[in-house]
Amino acid sequence: MHGLIFVTWEKYLHDRFGDELLDRYRTALGETAASSPLASRIYDDAALLSGVGTANKLTSMPVDSLLWEYGRYFILNGLTSHLCAYLLTQVHSGYDLLLAMRDAHAQMRRVPGGITPPLFAYEAISVSPRKIALVYDSPRKLCAVLWGAIEGSAERYGERVQIIEHSCMKRGAPVCRFELHFSSPMLQPRERLETPEQIAQRRNQHQLANLILSVLPDDGGVMLTEVQKLLQPWQLHPNQARPRAILEALQRLQHAGLVASTANQPGDDLTHRRYWRASTRDSSAKMEESRPVQPQENNDDKSSGNEQNGTKRNHTLGDTLAHTGPSRFAHTLKFW
Repeated sequence: MHGLIFVTWEKYLHDRFGDELLDRYRTALGETAASSPLASRIYDDAALLSGVGTANKLTSMPVDSLLWEYGRYFILNGLTSHLCAYLLTQVHSGYDLLLAMRDAHAQMRRVPGGITPPLFAYEAISVSPRKIALVYDSPRKLCAVLWGAIEGSAERYGERVQIIEHSCMKRGAPVCRFELHFSSPMLQPRERLETPEQIAQRRNQHQLANLILSVLPDDGGVMLTEVQKLLQPWQLHPNQARPRAILEALQRLQHAGLVASTANQPGDDLTHRRYWRASTRDSSAKMEESRPVQPQENNDDKSSGNEQNGTKRNHTLGDTLAHTGPSRFAHTLKFW
């Protein structure tokens, strides 16, 4: 399982039950500051299942209730929004988010490291674009997390969703089958509450991520300092050329399943970590979309200021490199 699941699980316990409960939880698991989960790592399924059992004993809440709350929390909390921003900027409804899930999980299975998220099947149940049947088949049987995530997806975009459960593996069925009916947005989606400055910042971050994706190698990998050198011909704005901004973009691409790294290899550290493009299903599309764009000469009047020129250049690159939709590459948001 992806480390983001473990990190947000503990974040959920803290936000839901407070510091004392989280301290008791970590003590019961023998967890120390040095062994705390990291979002960039991969962990065994058994570790999460053990943690859920411990939380059940400490809170006296039924396991399915904990998992349902966590699934909803995972979709709505700020850390997921931050690390999965590359995906979320391209999805505009709960329905769209769930449609992207099957390709997302298939893509994550291609990233080196051993992540094995379940593959979902979808079936149209009417001509309405807001009704769909979802089939979940995973030996983990974490369908309660999925249920909470479906409701969280609708809430994130100001929608409501009616969930009808037709079968469940926990009751002996071979698969879990849900029928979903999404309403039209009734509330303001969260992204519409952003200020113009926040929207512009989000777009710039997305454009930077697309540019970084275009210059990364297909194998072997490059370190953060080498990524900086690869970006030099584009004369980025100083804020975008900072190691912190580049690292943040790399992390978001990793959480979209588009970039692989050595994060889980023995002896890895952040300074020497290497990054490369992850393979995608359609190799021809990958070659077309990921081909580096050659930097263009900027003939604008340089007296207009570096920041203005940088913004104009980045907008052009973003338009060139931006994907056409949430399933253009297989993205990821959920890892259970």
